[in-house]
Amino acid sequence: MHDAIRRYSVIAAIALASASAFGVDPPDLCVSTLSGLIETVDATWSGNNFNVRCTETTSTGQQVSSTLVTTNAANDVDPRVAIAPSGDVLVVWWRDLTKDALVYRKRSLATGIWGPERVAGATSEGNSHPRVAYDGDTSWVAYEIQNSKSRSIGAQIIDDDPEPFRTIVATSTRVSDLDIRLNTEAKHLWVSWIDNGWRVGWAEYNHQKQYWSVPVYEPYDEDSVAAARSRIRNYVLGP
Repeated sequence: MHDAIRRYSVIAAIALASASAFGVDPPDLCVSTLSGLIETVDATWSGNNFNVRCTETTSTGQQVSSTLVTTNAANDVDPRVAIAPSGDVLVVWWRDLTKDALVYRKRSLATGIWGPERVAGATSEGNSHPRVAYDGDTSWVAYEIQNSKSRSIGAQIIDDDPEPFRTIVATSTRVSDLDIRLNTEAKHLWVSWIDNGWRVGWAEYNHQKQYWSVPVYEPYDEDSVAAARSRIRNYVLGP
């Protein structure tokens, strides 16, 4: 499966004009197990600002559709995509405002229609850099919460009505991007982030008690962030 994803990544990169050339995050993609199509999202330059685009391609690189998910005066960047077991598509991004906002839309597999924009995260906070995943039928988003002194890791279930409260999983004094990763595997859900120059933080969600664990930190000063994250995965999944 990992080889297939890498192959699809190459195909998607050929099919799309990557927004990374403009200094924003590269595209994200998922493969639909129901339709067999590759769903790729990127931030595309309109000439005035960035808008989120969702493109469907086949495994051979043939473009099926390409839709601008957003059109407004603000920059919409760093879109992430996840696909529900039902085949519905969820796209989450952040809108570059005075107080950055998380925005998402869903597309129904049955109708092909995109739902309206909705906001995730507390609107009183600056939120950015979302990462999204389906934990079974439940969609989760993890993201950065910024203030003048620190960055925090927020997480919440995405549920259209009512929108649930977010949880602050941890807070870091790191001043740059925390490079958050949200993982689901073997009925486990966990989030990791670069806490500082020598360790990666992580926390796991307890489904039974419905809370995030106390953060744990894994050093990477003797190897790499990727190696630390590999060890964290082993801790979570166990032998």
